[in-house]
Amino acid sequence: MKLKKKFSLLILLLTIFALTACGSKDQAEKENPVSENPTEATSDGDKVVATKDFPKDIAPVEDYKEAFPAVVASFEKNSQMEATTYGGSVQVDYLAEYPYLKTFYKGYVFEHQYDRARGHVYALEDVMNTKRPKAGASCLACKVSIYNEEFVKDPSLAAMDFDQYIEAHGDIVGFTCYDCHGDTPGKVQINRKHLQDHLDANPDPDYLRGSMLSCAQCHVEYYMTADEKIVKLPWTQGLGADEAYKYYQDLGFYDWVHELTGAKVLKAQHPETETFNGSVHQMAKLDCLACHMPRMDQDGETIYSHHWTSPLKTPEASCLKCHSDQTAESIVKMAESIQKPVVERTDALGKDLEAYILNLADLVAMGGLDETNLEKLQDIQREAQFYWDYVFVENSEGFHNQGKALQYLDHCEQLIKEGNDLIESL
Repeated sequence: MKLKKKFSLLILLLTIFALTACGSKDQAEKENPVSENPTEATSDGDKVVATKDFPKDIAPVEDYKEAFPAVVASFEKNSQMEATTYGGSVQVDYLAEYPYLKTFYKGYVFEHQYDRARGHVYALEDVMNTKRPKAGASCLACKVSIYNEEFVKDPSLAAMDFDQYIEAHGDIVGFTCYDCHGDTPGKVQINRKHLQDHLDANPDPDYLRGSMLSCAQCHVEYYMTADEKIVKLPWTQGLGADEAYKYYQDLGFYDWVHELTGAKVLKAQHPETETFNGSVHQMAKLDCLACHMPRMDQDGETIYSHHWTSPLKTPEASCLKCHSDQTAESIVKMAESIQKPVVERTDALGKDLEAYILNLADLVAMGGLDETNLEKLQDIQREAQFYWDYVFVENSEGFHNQGKALQYLDHCEQLIKEGNDLIESL
């Protein structure tokens, strides 16, 4: 209880600090203008001028280099793998680093291989080479544009064998300019149907607008339909773990049946878009671009950086324009102080959750549990594991929205306690 109060106080202080440091709403909107059209955005009113002709279709990034040399030079930095104190893009074997994951994902594809993502330029290579079995070609929905363009015309492609799809497309183009800009550099044009379907059903979104949309194409929680393997977003009831879990409950959806306990379990993905919603920075009218694509000098030209790294690697450009009373060193320390309790508590609860799952597995193996109590214990695993996973897989390590992350971990902890209490009472 003392720890919980301490976290609440920390959140309050950081909220006050961030709201005052980020400046006025007008300044934030000036730095990050919102397009009137929620599916389009231009670069701060700047005209993106090409020095030469550029591709109008899906092409490798290097094909844009003569037309946009500074932007492509910035993009090429994404091949660098850099670590931060609590995250980064250096590949880590999660199954070795966090052994309890092997228990969580028992009977699911993630028990075969689960690594930290290396970044956008490696996305296609890594999904092609992973040891995890693929559900279908739909595993390319967040990796390549050609799949998304073809899927709109033929939705049955989602269930096509992954390897057959790759072989049929020869030198398939990975992440490139087309993914965010289509045929018009400087303007966001989305091509992920799962996001467009949500926007079509919600024509006046308050949050998903402008440049935010390019990231929301992939940095989201999603699921695949059981038979068609079509990517869907669990957003009809709102954005967040609470809303997603209720959606899945109403749908009766589960990713797999846990091999040890028989629980119908969910696997969360990377819900950065949902977690950022309602955060201090989002309420200050900032979006992904403000911190992850700051205005920087590249080869004598000032551009929006296309090096999508942690802002803790570029604090002068990403943070100090608003937090002008800070230094690069102090702002990084502040950010890490927000991440630290989330990371440490996630790890501690991971061990507690594994112990609960193993206790439940022992009871299942022994038999004798009545159907009512078995179902209750399985439901507790399903819910607790989803809320834990929702925090674990979110790539800011708690920074995007510490309050929301700790709230989800609180819920996970309470569920584990309820489960343990029930087991002890049997």
